[in-house]
Amino acid sequence: MRRTSIGTRYAAYVAALALALVAVALLAAGAIALSQMRVVQAELRDAVAGARAADDERALDGAARYLGLHLFNPLYQLDVERLNETIQQTRSWLPVVSFVVVDRDGRVLTDGTLANSRYGEDVPGALPHDEDGGVTIARRSSETELRFRVAAGGMTAGWAIVTLAEPPWQASLRTLEEKRTAELWSGHRTSLISLGGLVLVATLGLALLTSLLISRTLARPLTEMSRAAEQIAAGNLDHPLTLDSPDELGDLARSLNRMACDLRAHEEALRAERGDLARKNAELERFNYTVSHDLKSPLVTIRGFAGLAGTDLAAGRHDAVRKDLGRIVAAADKMHRLLDDLLELSRIGRVVHPPEDVSLADLVKDAIELLKGSFEPKGVAVHVAADLPMVHADRRRLLEVLQNLLENAAKFMGAQAQPKVEVGWRQDGTERVFYVRDNGRGIEPRFLERVFGLFEKLDPACDGTGVGLALVRRIIEAHGGRAWAESEGPGRGATFCFTLPSASLAEAVPAAAAS
Repeated sequence: MRRTSIGTRYAAYVAALALALVAVALLAAGAIALSQMRVVQAELRDAVAGARAADDERALDGAARYLGLHLFNPLYQLDVERLNETIQQTRSWLPVVSFVVVDRDGRVLTDGTLANSRYGEDVPGALPHDEDGGVTIARRSSETELRFRVAAGGMTAGWAIVTLAEPPWQASLRTLEEKRTAELWSGHRTSLISLGGLVLVATLGLALLTSLLISRTLARPLTEMSRAAEQIAAGNLDHPLTLDSPDELGDLARSLNRMACDLRAHEEALRAERGDLARKNAELERFNYTVSHDLKSPLVTIRGFAGLAGTDLAAGRHDAVRKDLGRIVAAADKMHRLLDDLLELSRIGRVVHPPEDVSLADLVKDAIELLKGSFEPKGVAVHVAADLPMVHADRRRLLEVLQNLLENAAKFMGAQAQPKVEVGWRQDGTERVFYVRDNGRGIEPRFLERVFGLFEKLDPACDGTGVGLALVRRIIEAHGGRAWAESEGPGRGATFCFTLPSASLAEAVPAAAAS
């Protein structure tokens, strides 16, 4: 349907109902109405900007507090390289103009650049403390400056000053109260009456008729939009406008609906990010506890047997000294394995190898070759599907996934007389599901999710650090896929599955055909 503007419609009303003199008067009234409508339209747009401004304020405060926690360790350790790395990561999700980190003496430690030209500068202005919330936000015409404490556990390591390029929004929805709209249209009606007094009695009647048409087609929709704007300002984003007019008012109503939908989506995204941050904080607490416990245990062992070795050596018990040294070496090896696993875990998400087309069958063969020392003593038979497809992924990380899953299968065979591991894939709707299945101990269904937790070991006596399956899940999720476990219970074996998104997969070409 052809679009008809408000001005054209009002001109048609006047031409159909009035003589030439009446038409001139009513066209003047229409011009006044159009001018006032544009004012209201501009105020509505500013009002929506105000709704965003409140949300931006919360987002900036949340970002500042997140960065304050994230920068604490490297600033406390004066690790400029890690501080610069965090600054570069921040630039990928915030429009950063400048980013400086200030030590506890109020001097610039780094500005995030290689030259670090601002090193040692005294920062002008006040730095935030506990009494003002630890975060200050200063707005300028074209920039926003965040100043916040870099602190954790009540300890302040310094401050950070971030300047963002995007200006905050300044308008407010409170300028569109119903009283303002009523006063606007009261003045408009007065203008119409004044113009109507200059013409004949018949012209006055026609002017009143035209005023009624304007009221029904413009004032009521504007009032409805004003109320909707008040609802948005109050945080009620589920208040859609039902106006479906093919003109500027209809465009404005649809814009308001879209703005409300965007704000709702942004609110849901923030809620999801807060949930993800809570999970990461819980994992970090567990990480700190486990590392302190697992690293302390080998140190206690080393210290104890080092003392015994000195005593045994003084007493001439050389066999006992050799045993003491063997226990010291075993404890050191355990600590080394734990540190290696922690280093590997920390690299996930930071070190990215270029994705490439990889034969999954070749990767499985490489993983089996690396694990021969674990499979052959236990007599584990490995069956690999002949039609494993090509995938487009990080070859080194995907090899780590397969190696961890195969090693895990061999480790938990239990007393199985004929241990067997199967590697294959299946089509599940639109997803390709790859799996490593064994006939070993199995897993109780209530522990199927827990096994992927960091440092989780269902059997504390088993070898390993409890990091392998956590690595598997993080690598697969970094590729955009999912990882999970399936088992019917103890003694029924277990199947570890993972997917890769269709965008990360090459054409479904069997490895044999590709070679």
